[in-house]
Amino acid sequence: MSSRGNQRRGPNRNSEVGEHGEELAVWKDIKDKIPLSTDAFNESSANVLEIRDQEKRMAEMKERSTLTSEEYKKLDSLFRKGVKANENASQILTETIEKLKVLRAVQKAKEEQQEANTSRARAKESAAASSVYDFDGSGDSTVPSPNPAVRGRMGGGSKGDRDSVPPRLDRSTPAAKAGSVEPQTGPAANAMRTKQTFAKDDEVAFKPKPMNNEQTDWILGIVQEVRGEGKSRRYRVLDADVDENGHQKDFRTSASSMILIPKEGTILPPLETGKIVLALYPNTTTFYKAEVMGMDGDGKVNLKFEGEESSNTMQAVTRRHVVEYRG
Repeated sequence: MSSRGNQRRGPNRNSEVGEHGEELAVWKDIKDKIPLSTDAFNESSANVLEIRDQEKRMAEMKERSTLTSEEYKKLDSLFRKGVKANENASQILTETIEKLKVLRAVQKAKEEQQEANTSRARAKESAAASSVYDFDGSGDSTVPSPNPAVRGRMGGGSKGDRDSVPPRLDRSTPAAKAGSVEPQTGPAANAMRTKQTFAKDDEVAFKPKPMNNEQTDWILGIVQEVRGEGKSRRYRVLDADVDENGHQKDFRTSASSMILIPKEGTILPPLETGKIVLALYPNTTTFYKAEVMGMDGDGKVNLKFEGEESSNTMQAVTRRHVVEYRG
């Protein structure tokens, strides 16, 4: 998504200290000391080289029997100079580290305060929204988070080539192609779905209830809340997609409109070629109908998505993001 139009002016430099408080002053002091630390370290390193050269010179003079007490005085002077340089460097580094600790403590306190304020705000929003959720009712409904935006199903709006664009569905495409197996639907299948239960933080594919008779897709979500028992059990699912304002929608739904996505690391069987599935299209948060073309060596499934049958394009999708097909 474009960030154009979302740019903000930088702060007035004259008001930086007032806006950022104590941590800015500490940080400026740290930046002033960093060059001093570098100079002290370089001075100490240069002194070590001088000591090395003096010791080498004294060894040569000793072999020629020309070594004098004056050379020992020079070496002693270099040792004293090195000790002084090292003490100076140590003091500067110690002061810098202490100031960094102070800076971190101030910043951490601000972060904790901000987090506390955010938690209180969320608690108020949750309390206000709790009356909206009627978990004793039936069917699916959507409840948008504050300031919702139009769904951007492209995984953050990143641009890509043809392989990262969701397939254009051709409604004239036969539902079941020759040699492929279309999953069966009916009372037995529905009964099995209703027995499936989900837990908080489960990753799922779910299909929101159509609004204004518009068709909806299967999308990626995370279970946020479970209410009720048995046939009255309902789930609150958070849409994985984030809009341009950083907000996400959440939905109230039931088990019949959800498909569990296996956790990472789950060992899953390979899929037979020709099987019709729902799969997460690359670089999006939407599931589309696809046909299995085979498995690759990395545990991914090679797929031909509906609407892309006429092209040579195949998509490789992680196995756990390929689930049973539902219309």
